[in-house]
Amino acid sequence: MVTTVSFTEAIANISDELYAQAMARMADKRCQLLGVPGLHANVRTNMAFEVKLGPGGLANLAVKRYCSGFTLDCNAWIECPIPGTLVSGYVQSSDGGGTEFANVTPGQRLRFELKTNLWARTQLSLHLRTTPALPEGTVLKVCMDIRY
Repeated sequence: MVTTVSFTEAIANISDELYAQAMARMADKRCQLLGVPGLHANVRTNMAFEVKLGPGGLANLAVKRYCSGFTLDCNAWIECPIPGTLVSGYVQSSDGGGTEFANVTPGQRLRFELKTNLWARTQLSLHLRTTPALPEGTVLKVCMDIRY
């Protein structure tokens, strides 16, 4: 698993990886994928990032990055330092896809797609709420296995 970083850093890293993959595809005349809806490169990566909870056990995060038009097939789970905590919320892309979830136990897998834009930056958003509400400053770890 990749070193744990912030949500913004994790999305920046995957964005850079997607851009490099798109440039490599453009350079290979046999593999022209750009401009194809639901672009897939048959590559797998993973990332982990920390989410620091605010008051009431809530976290709202969003970042805009250029992601080269790839569709991300995500398998994600949340790790929590306090057993028995349930997590609800959503993850979404401004270009479509994502998921809403309620009362997920730590380690439970969530599967969803995130679509990204070929021509502009995509906003990726994450909202988390814990039950019971964990203290402000508690850190959750979100892990994602991504195919694109």
